Amino acid sequence: SIETLAAASGSFTINSDLVADLTPGSSVVSVAARRGLLLDVPGLLGELDRYPYGCAEQITSRALPLVYLNDVSRDLGMAEDETLKKRIDDAIKRVLQRQSSNGSFGLWRAGGDDLWLDSYVTDFLSRAREAGHSVPARAFNQALDRLENQLAYSNQAGQVGNEIAYALYVLARNRRASIGDLRYFADAKLDEFTTPLARAQLGAALSLYGEGKRATGAFRIALSELQSGQTEQSGWREDYGSDLRDSAATLTLAAEARAVDIALPAIARVVERERAQTRLASTQENAWMLLAAHALSSDDEDIAVGIDGATHRGRYLRRFTDEAVRAQSLTIANQGERDFDAVVTVTGVPALAQPAASNGLTITRSTFTLQGEPVASDVVGQNERLVVVLKITEREARRARLLVEDYLPAGFEIDNPRLVAGGDTGNLAWLGKTSTPEHMEFRDDRFAAAFERSGSEAQTLTLAYIVRAVTPGRYVYPPALVEDMYGRDYNARTGLGSVEIAGPEPR
Repeated sequence: SIETLAAASGSFTINSDLVADLTPGSSVVSVAARRGLLLDVPGLLGELDRYPYGCAEQITSRALPLVYLNDVSRDLGMAEDETLKKRIDDAIKRVLQRQSSNGSFGLWRAGGDDLWLDSYVTDFLSRAREAGHSVPARAFNQALDRLENQLAYSNQAGQVGNEIAYALYVLARNRRASIGDLRYFADAKLDEFTTPLARAQLGAALSLYGEGKRATGAFRIALSELQSGQTEQSGWREDYGSDLRDSAATLTLAAEARAVDIALPAIARVVERERAQTRLASTQENAWMLLAAHALSSDDEDIAVGIDGATHRGRYLRRFTDEAVRAQSLTIANQGERDFDAVVTVTGVPALAQPAASNGLTITRSTFTLQGEPVASDVVGQNERLVVVLKITEREARRARLLVEDYLPAGFEIDNPRLVAGGDTGNLAWLGKTSTPEHMEFRDDRFAAAFERSGSEAQTLTLAYIVRAVTPGRYVYPPALVEDMYGRDYNARTGLGSVEIAGPEPR
């Protein structure tokens, strides 16, 4: 929520009421008071870390803000991350494992045919390189060559897509764009781009080449479209985007370009509006909001925050643990001469189990013996092997990048994970044909799978894996989840359950 504190009199209280419906020990309350962009920066970083899957977009989205994390954390009074360099270097190595010999990047494996993804990864590599991180020259040049070659092909075919604007921007950042191409797209093709971000990327590319007038024109059109809320694209986006992502990225580019006569606070208000309307943000949205927080400087010297009688001057950011919030109330007051807004964010695990939910998708989870008999009881024997079957049903045909997650109860472990991988059920013929995902992960605490859905027809997807009951005890059985990674309100979950592993009978 956003609290507006009136000059010299406004205040609000942080107390146990904020976390009353959350599990004790699980919650965090953060407060951010600063001019500029009102975002919970530590919360956004935490959200990216809680989405730990290995596709190229997610590796890049987690690492891209880290290039500037020390700057952001210094601005917000946070401690600098001593492991930052290693985290970025590891991300560079991982994402280059997704690069093929022609320079392209694949989402889950090496190589692909996605110019927007190629541009995004190369943008990250460019920014990391500029910040002093080591990027292998051969791989980096192959990535830039790929962008050039794809643009040449697109120009010959007369194509104008949003990914072209991003490729032009990344090439311009590396001084490899054609100024003739930039002027041509700005003068003759600007109206053919269908997102405000594409226009902003072209504006940023022009700015890098000193084309201030054309750059301002492109940024103005992007801002006008964002403010109107009437963007041309909604629903599925090939570029992993949304209005929130586009507004945050546009703010980042306009601030970095020091665009003339572009009201950055106006773009910041759009970001805040879109963030308020977005319940579950994607990795794209979180990454670009963090970059925007870094790029948009603000003058906070006139902020005076009173915290239980003590005074703090300048931007204020603090995170309170669950224990601290429950132990005593804390009053935060405006002691300055101007109003200011504070963002209060509460996160934690709900105290009451959430029921099963279905939002465009349904998901069911069933357990069977190896012979295919349903397991009706919630008590299983130690060392017993079971087959977990997940079924995801689409209500209607829709393009989506689906992620399925099934967390294991404590006391269980995945057994022989490759036995049913790739749809080959082998000795489990009673399963029938299972679906083949783009990617599967078998972790200590969960099973995960990703699907690229074309939207050609609605289907029921079937997944199966084997678990072994290891440690006796009674355990919570977490819900199974499915969601579109870049449109997370398209989702479903099962209900919470419980299961007991019975130990050997005493003699």
